[in-house]
Amino acid sequence: MTGTRAVMIGGVLVMTLGCSDRRDAADLAVGIAPFEELRGINVAALRSGGVRAFRKQAQPAPFEGLRETIGSFDVLYALVGFDGSDGAWPDEDAPVQYIEASRGWPSDSSALLAWRSALREIKAGLAVDASCVRLEGPGFSLLVAEWDRGEGWSLSASLARASIMGKDTLLSARHSIAVRRQALSRQFPEASAANPDKLPTWTRSACAPEST
Repeated sequence: MTGTRAVMIGGVLVMTLGCSDRRDAADLAVGIAPFEELRGINVAALRSGGVRAFRKQAQPAPFEGLRETIGSFDVLYALVGFDGSDGAWPDEDAPVQYIEASRGWPSDSSALLAWRSALREIKAGLAVDASCVRLEGPGFSLLVAEWDRGEGWSLSASLARASIMGKDTLLSARHSIAVRRQALSRQFPEASAANPDKLPTWTRSACAPEST
């Protein structure tokens, strides 16, 4: 997820950091690409300064956090409340709320195939099926497969079809893999629940759709 999608979701995250535990980024993501490149990074205590120290290619991404490219993936280290529109770097003590690796595809069908492949790879590593939801808000819709990784942590694989933002900006179809401090289905209300703050909402979904 990038740009508007990340801002909408990242902007409402309010979570407590657990500094007493240790969770390796690669282990949470069962070693799949590109998270194997992040092996040894303790996401439970990861802050902006740590990203700068260990990931020299990461650069500020306004309104989102820090970004770098690993292989064919765009990797976001999300920082809640970061502006960065003036080109400034985030505060080094700012906690990383999630790490998401996304990749664009030329069509919805190719993104769907990549997402299904990621689900199979993750399932093989964890030996457990995902729980899937569709998360929807103004201007975006995501199909999200989630795995509980214990102590509140979640591994997810998301799928977004191509869409138009504004009058003429095309957002390509994308699939992404993320390790999060809390599953998206716990951060946002179910569609049938009260939603006075007009947050994005989710509904249960099948994990094997014929299309996006």
